[in-house]
Amino acid sequence: DVGGGIIVLIFSLLLLTGGLMGLCKILKFLFLGAVKKALIKATRMNDYVAILGGVIMTVIVQSSSVTTSALTPLCGVGALPLEKMLPLTLGANIGTTATALIA
Repeated sequence: DVGGGIIVLIFSLLLLTGGLMGLCKILKFLFLGAVKKALIKATRMNDYVAILGGVIMTVIVQSSSVTTSALTPLCGVGALPLEKMLPLTLGANIGTTATALIA
C-alpha cells in the first residue's frame, strides 16, 4: 500500500513538472512570434488604460486570480514587462470588487 502511494506520488510530480515545462515552452513559442508584436503594442498604452484593461479582463473571466495567473507567466518569459503588470493587477483587483458589487 505504501509502495503504491510512493509510485503514484512520483508519477504525479513528474506529470506536474512536465506539464509546467511544456506550458513554458509553448508560451515562449507563442509570445516570441507575431503575438509578441500585439502584446508590445498593448503595453505601450497609458497605465490608466492598463488598469481599465485589467478591470475588463477580470469582469469577463470573473476572477482576479485567473487574470493574475495568466499575467505571471507572461512576465516570466519576458513578454510583459513588470512595470505593466502592476497596473493590470491593480485593475484585476478593482474588477473583482466590481464583480462582487454586481452580484
